[in-house]
Amino acid sequence: MPLGPPFIDPPSAAALVANGATILDTRPMTAYLAGHVPGAVRVDWKANTVGGPLSGVLGPPESVAERYAALGVDAARPVLVVGAWANAWGEEGRVAWDLTWLGHRAVHILEGGMPAWTGVRERLPARAVPGTLTAAPRTDLRVSTEALAAALAAGHPPVLLDVRDPDEFEGARKFRESRGGHIPGARNVPWRGLFANPPDLPRDIPLVVYCTGGVRSGMAWAALTAHGYTVANNDGSWWAWARTQPE
Repeated sequence: MPLGPPFIDPPSAAALVANGATILDTRPMTAYLAGHVPGAVRVDWKANTVGGPLSGVLGPPESVAERYAALGVDAARPVLVVGAWANAWGEEGRVAWDLTWLGHRAVHILEGGMPAWTGVRERLPARAVPGTLTAAPRTDLRVSTEALAAALAAGHPPVLLDVRDPDEFEGARKFRESRGGHIPGARNVPWRGLFANPPDLPRDIPLVVYCTGGVRSGMAWAALTAHGYTVANNDGSWWAWARTQPE
């Protein structure tokens, strides 16, 4: 069934493009240059993180806002984020989460990603026209690893969803993690299964999602939000937990 906001269908996305929305393409450069939505600027989700290559932690809000503004994001203009959908890791969801957490009020994700786009495609890179974006972080959308650890230690764990693949949940190490396993008390709900139907989860309390570095969980945040849940993303995710918390 069609997903609700922040997802929009291709005709609605085409209308946004026609009306001058900022378009961000999260796919690799080779895919972007093979054909992208007219006017789309490529964005690398990792460019806005801190802590090195094995970290998904979002950087200081002011710095992140400046980088997105340099790519053309403006608080007064809608944003359309386009990715590879199921053929990648949900990068479009992570970028949409970044911007929504920063306080942008009109962030949209193309449902189905670039494979669903039926309009004209450009091959030449688009030139970004810098916008104006002031960070106004929404603290309800983000849970740090430290805060999550404190909640577990105090005996007040959230409803915690590990959206990685089942083998990762059971201990497989695929992305240079410090160790395998999962956060205590987490329930494994793989992210790709969240699009078809609303999962059987409590709606009266917030959910917290995590993966390896906050990318798949960014897309899980978007999917669960579309299904009407209240969700926060642990952007540090398993990389941070495995590195900083005891077994």
